[in-house]
Amino acid sequence: MKRHLLYLPALLFIFASCNKEFLDLTPPSAISPGLFFKTADDAVTAVNGCYKSLALSNQYGATFQVLMEARADNYTDQDPSSGAGQNYQINRYSDNPGNTNFYNSWTGIYNGIFRCNTLLTNIDAIKMDDVLKNRIKGEARFIRALSYFNLVRLWGAVPVLTAVTDPVSAVNLKRDAVPVVYKQIEDDLVFAAANLPETYGSNDLGRVTAGAAKGLLGKVYLYQKKYADAQAILQQVINSKVFVLLPNVADVFSTTNKYNAEILFAVRFAKGIANQDHGFWYANSQVVTVDTTLVNAYDPSDLRKTLSDPVKPTGNANIMPRKFLDQPVNGNAGNDFPVLRFADVLLMQAEILNEQGYLPQGNAFTFLNNVRTRAGLPALTAVELPNQAAFRAEVYKQRRLELPFECDRWFDLVRTNRAISEILANKKVTLPAYRLIYPIPQQEIDIMNNPATFPQNEGYQ
Repeated sequence: MKRHLLYLPALLFIFASCNKEFLDLTPPSAISPGLFFKTADDAVTAVNGCYKSLALSNQYGATFQVLMEARADNYTDQDPSSGAGQNYQINRYSDNPGNTNFYNSWTGIYNGIFRCNTLLTNIDAIKMDDVLKNRIKGEARFIRALSYFNLVRLWGAVPVLTAVTDPVSAVNLKRDAVPVVYKQIEDDLVFAAANLPETYGSNDLGRVTAGAAKGLLGKVYLYQKKYADAQAILQQVINSKVFVLLPNVADVFSTTNKYNAEILFAVRFAKGIANQDHGFWYANSQVVTVDTTLVNAYDPSDLRKTLSDPVKPTGNANIMPRKFLDQPVNGNAGNDFPVLRFADVLLMQAEILNEQGYLPQGNAFTFLNNVRTRAGLPALTAVELPNQAAFRAEVYKQRRLELPFECDRWFDLVRTNRAISEILANKKVTLPAYRLIYPIPQQEIDIMNNPATFPQNEGYQ
């Protein structure tokens, strides 16, 4: 962390052009922060750079698919040699603190937080419309909240930074307790939800909305088992009617139907434009395969089943799940990565209502069946799901079948205390309890060199 913060203030402000559409995130220039923040356009440019951090290869551009999905049981990495076997080790629970995936994502996430903090520190000095100013603050605080949500789920206790930290102060950083991290996430999302619009015009498609902030806040509450709070905020998303399930589940992932009405928030990419496209997700030359336990979990009539089929783009040697198929330009793809969508909201709300108290009829069944029937499956009643445990199991099953490869499965297993048993049952691999979170990158442990305030996670010493 100290080394990371030593170079961050020296970084030139790498943000996006404000003269083009929001999706165009290519930085036209580099300007020091002290000279940058003068106008409202500068603030818009800066927040665009905050979004850009999410799309980099050390976050949703590539590495998150390893850290958040390879760890679970939806696909199996069969390549123990490429990249020194580091992805394979994560998939097989034999990784160590020196794995570069950890350091790359850790520094990438904190770089994004640095961008958000730099904007939030400087924006108040700009004379601009207050509504726009608070909207931009809300966008930055949502991105910061999402970043800390990923950090706390991956590593547990982590340093919480809400201002730009200088190198001298960095030596005193400590790992803040998990409740402290979640409190900051909640504060950021409450502000974002109160200051963001419900929708944007076409040129700003992809910016964070109030509904996205509420949806993520609901998920944050669910992870902490704050069921009443989660129910209330997610019901606001449902009642808003801004988001709907698309009639055809395959259309959600169509590259000609990006950022559709089911998407609350996605990380945006553009095919054929350097630094705005990405490599293929979950793809390799027959060494990354969809796990048979996932394939076999689908009913033959389930319309989502084919989305997990291994397919190959035209003129490309890689095989990947159909869900993220995109025909390449210059060897790369341009799919958006869905971080939160309406089907997830419905399943979360069904789960929350059931956890508060099973009812043989009502909204919990309605929301669960909305997802099932869209997938071509029959609606279920209290006859098939006669109690809370049966309903809970069905929600967990539908989350796996609805959301594979969207960076939810591993976290779902951990938060519901099923990771150890499910991994043993599906992957036939023993999962030690300490591996439910990752080791702090060894580089950070060595730099801080203070076991009292910056210890390694248990089991990785």
